[in-house]
Amino acid sequence: MTLLLAHPTDEDLGRFVEGTLPDTERREVVAHIADCDECRILVVDSAEFIEPAKTESSKWWMGIAASLILVAAIGTLTYNHFHEPLAPVIEASAQVPLIETRLSGFAYLPRHAMRGGPEDGTDLQVMPLEEAAANVLTQSGDDPKISHARGVAHLVTAVTAKPQDNIDIASEQREAVAALVSAATREPKNAGYQNDVAAALLSTGDPKQRNLALVYVDKALVIEPRNPEALFNRAVALEQLNRLPEAIAAYDRYLSVDPAPPWADEAKTNRERVQEMLRPLS
Repeated sequence: MTLLLAHPTDEDLGRFVEGTLPDTERREVVAHIADCDECRILVVDSAEFIEPAKTESSKWWMGIAASLILVAAIGTLTYNHFHEPLAPVIEASAQVPLIETRLSGFAYLPRHAMRGGPEDGTDLQVMPLEEAAANVLTQSGDDPKISHARGVAHLVTAVTAKPQDNIDIASEQREAVAALVSAATREPKNAGYQNDVAAALLSTGDPKQRNLALVYVDKALVIEPRNPEALFNRAVALEQLNRLPEAIAAYDRYLSVDPAPPWADEAKTNRERVQEMLRPLS
């Protein structure tokens, strides 16, 4: 598969969503869909065909060895329900501000507290976060929860990278978006997953990604109209798109749902900034 010459095949995109594509080809698809809106849409569409196939396969297998599958299913359900691969990352991020937008489940930290170097002691706080993210990236499995965790871990890696680390930040951002898109596509009713795609897209700083981020955040709000992370990110997306009156209305909507500090204070600050931007236009 040569992505420089052609789009990936529909089969390869479907296997990418399933998580069954070999690592080399997966990286090629990641690089391609980072710049190809058409193939990103095909990735979303392919999930509608992949999930039913998985369901039928599971039914067939249960018919062959019902008793053994019952035990395995209970074990898998218990593991997936209680094991949260992102929990160590969320815990380690408690003292490290990450991105302007809101990731589902992450606490607020003011971005002016970003580390300034070893002298302020904050590198000691970043190291556990980097280690937690690295551990997530070593986990095996291709279920949506793992894909989502990997996406967030790649995003954390991009945010915490130092010049001496020799990390390709753009590549980490692409990997983050691709993994999060995979999780969101395979669990289209998970508002948190849809929101986190938007958060990652907005964090890249790429103007071409802002409209797509708005699409994902609106998906989240269709599922959960009062989801605070998605409401906040929608306002940020509209602000970045320079749709300033809409951004003000979106911040007001957010504040009506989540009026308590500290995120509400951030939203008020952002709203005031947008209001100042509008004044010369009035």
